[in-house]
Amino acid sequence: MGQFAWLEQVATLSTMLDTLEDRIAHGDLGTPGLEDFKSVLDDLRLRAWSLLMATSSDDPHGFQERFRTRRGTEMCRALCTDLRTGKLSGRQPELPTLGAAARDLSAAVKEVGPRPPKRRGKDAV
Repeated sequence: MGQFAWLEQVATLSTMLDTLEDRIAHGDLGTPGLEDFKSVLDDLRLRAWSLLMATSSDDPHGFQERFRTRRGTEMCRALCTDLRTGKLSGRQPELPTLGAAARDLSAAVKEVGPRPPKRRGKDAV
């Protein structure tokens, strides 16, 4: 059995989603099958998650934490890019709430993140 073409499949799904977003952005709100497509993607995500968990059974909790952190990072970067390029409208009423959540997250990361070592000797403040 040959190796599964992950990159090609991901590219195909991304292209499909881009096409759907473009159609909706241009007023085609009657996209047939969109709910079914979403359901299939949800199922795919859950099944892929279980496969990933099976391959990382030594530390499943650590794996989940890394996954969530990486996904959050991807989402933040994508939102920043979309706002800066105009793909996401600055007129969205949810943006102030998003900004507040981002500030809260930033503060929480600083609270729990690694701290620089304390200085000793005559250089200490």
